[in-house]
Amino acid sequence: MPNSETMVSPASVARRPAPDAIAALTATQGLAALEQGTLTCEAWARACLDRIEERNGGVKAWVRVDAEGALARAREWDRHGRRRALDGVPLGIKDTIDTAAMPTELGDPEIFPGRQPEADAPVVTQAHELGFNVLGKNTVSRHAIMLPGPARNPHDLTRTPAASSAGSAAAVADFMAPLSIGTQTAGSILRPSAFCGAVGFKPTLDAIPYVAIRRYSRVLDVIGPISRSVDDAALFMRAFTGDPRFDPASALRSDFRLGVWRPKDWADTEPCMRESFEANLRALSAAGVKVTELAMPAAFDTMGEAQDVIMAYDLAREYAAIKRDHAALCDPGLIEYLTMGEGLSAAEYAGALDAADACRRAFYDVAREVDAVAMPSTLGEAPPASSTGSSAFIRIWSLLHNPSITLPVARGPNGLPLGFQMVGFVKEDARLLYWARCAERILGSTAHQP
Repeated sequence: MPNSETMVSPASVARRPAPDAIAALTATQGLAALEQGTLTCEAWARACLDRIEERNGGVKAWVRVDAEGALARAREWDRHGRRRALDGVPLGIKDTIDTAAMPTELGDPEIFPGRQPEADAPVVTQAHELGFNVLGKNTVSRHAIMLPGPARNPHDLTRTPAASSAGSAAAVADFMAPLSIGTQTAGSILRPSAFCGAVGFKPTLDAIPYVAIRRYSRVLDVIGPISRSVDDAALFMRAFTGDPRFDPASALRSDFRLGVWRPKDWADTEPCMRESFEANLRALSAAGVKVTELAMPAAFDTMGEAQDVIMAYDLAREYAAIKRDHAALCDPGLIEYLTMGEGLSAAEYAGALDAADACRRAFYDVAREVDAVAMPSTLGEAPPASSTGSSAFIRIWSLLHNPSITLPVARGPNGLPLGFQMVGFVKEDARLLYWARCAERILGSTAHQP
């Protein structure tokens, strides 16, 4: 297994406080402890809330915390018994997802101050029905797009946690909750997870219904989990889809086939990311994984631009009223992006959709002999907080609808996380999570390190 600390200069790493042993539990570990009687729901909730109290002033991962409600629910489970498998699992929810019990300001507190939905989004209703203990709402980047927001990277408060599920990834990576529900249109689950050191999973489009959530693009928006283990991502997907193929207990293998793709942006990767990626490929190969280089058609190198056309075109229409009625409260970067989207024609939009359809078909031709495709998650470590970083290696899979996952496998020279991305086939999400579990066992994880 690669030594995830070998690239880190000890003098450059300012360690954050280690978490309480209970706060450090993954959802899977916590559930096992609840079943064994060595953990109570109240102790789990309180450990997470204590971590929030200790760290949120700097990390700013939460905009609202329902401490009293979370503790009351936990005590009720402890007093009367847990009846559902997931009763008591602490959970965060991105503040673009409607909640009836708490305001949802959509990442725009100046434009939607105190906005109070009358009903929960279906995914929130389902979370309550499954037994999750909702701790609160996670911070969103400015305007809930790729602009810097209040949240900070838990490993270095001068660095970005990316966008827009920034608070969700920061909260999970900093041991404030074992799971959070995020969303992605370009790179908003994987990029924050990669920069903060969490496991971020983007499912196939519509795997979980995207309803009563701030809309960006109907053909791109997805809901997915952010966690600290692949087991937890599988547990989440099994619970929310009811699909038994998401099995976090299945036996693991090391004889799978992994295709490697280095797109045009590979030239822009930082040396630490290249070193980490190559070291992990060597470790996988040594463990028995068949690693094969893939050559994607040239059209794949234009998919970033196609994704941007679709997102800008759709966002300009979704945010039209905001630009019209609240222009003075809009960041110049948002106005610029919406203006660009307004200038795109229906023919350009249709052309981008057609190009994506062609690449979806081509993916099967190129990747049919492998089980998953690997590439870096990001170009390198999280940049300063004035930027949200690049999603060059991520956004294509939002456009093509392939499920994708980032694994926290290393730390860079500044002690910041580096992610390893795996990509699967459309509607074969359970298979991708299985192969990701296999890879995680071989490569290890830095998600549990302070």
